Amino acid sequence: MPTDKEPQPTEHPDGSIEEPENSTVDDWFGQNAARDAEVADEVSSEAGSAEEAEAEFDKRAEGEDKYQAGHNRPD
Repeated sequence: MPTDKEPQPTEHPDGSIEEPENSTVDDWFGQNAARDAEVADEVSSEAGSAEEAEAEFDKRAEGEDKYQAGHNRPD
C-alpha cells in the first residue's frame, strides 16, 4: 500500500479551487470558450479583414479541440 497521498485540490478563501499540476480534471467548457473569446478579440484587432481574422482564429483557437479530446464518446 503506497504511503504517499495523491495531491489534493487547494480550496481558496474566495471559494475557487486550484487543481494540482498532475490533475486529470478537464477545464470547464466555459473556460475554453473564454480563452477562445480572448483569441477572437486579439485576432480581430490585429487582422486587416474579417477573412484574415477568421483564418487566424482557426489557427490559434483551441477550445473545440480541447473539448472534443476530453469528451470523446463513441457514437
